[in-house]
Amino acid sequence: MTDTGFGVLRRDGRTDAFFDGAAAGRLMIKRCADCDRWFAPDASGCADCGGTDLVWTRAGGAATLVSWAVSHARPRDDGSATPPPALLALVELAEGPWLHTRLDRVAAGLLREGLPLVAAFEHPGEGEAYLVFHPAPGEEPADAHRGL
Repeated sequence: MTDTGFGVLRRDGRTDAFFDGAAAGRLMIKRCADCDRWFAPDASGCADCGGTDLVWTRAGGAATLVSWAVSHARPRDDGSATPPPALLALVELAEGPWLHTRLDRVAAGLLREGLPLVAAFEHPGEGEAYLVFHPAPGEEPADAHRGL
């Protein structure tokens, strides 16, 4: 299961290609076999031509930031360190689809609409690999504070 911060994409037989791609460091999204339009991984049909033959296709991983929100965790009752804020984002892939995701390695002062991003994958010790986006090379200032 991948918690994107806006919703959950679960491995359920229909999403195996997405999760298998993530495990291998590849961003897999859907493309209409009839009209060649690209879609997010949860799409089930083509809004342009009405086609239902959506095929899993590797995306390039380039994106731009459309919008973002900062999610602050509650302080823990046991007095241990509060987790750092999470940056939740809406990004537009170069292929066209918009995805809800998380941002990583982004300095707070760098956030702006249109920020060039690249896909990356986190591989936790347990569970599925998941998608995050980092600033594109050359976008992160050398002296920028990492994170928030």
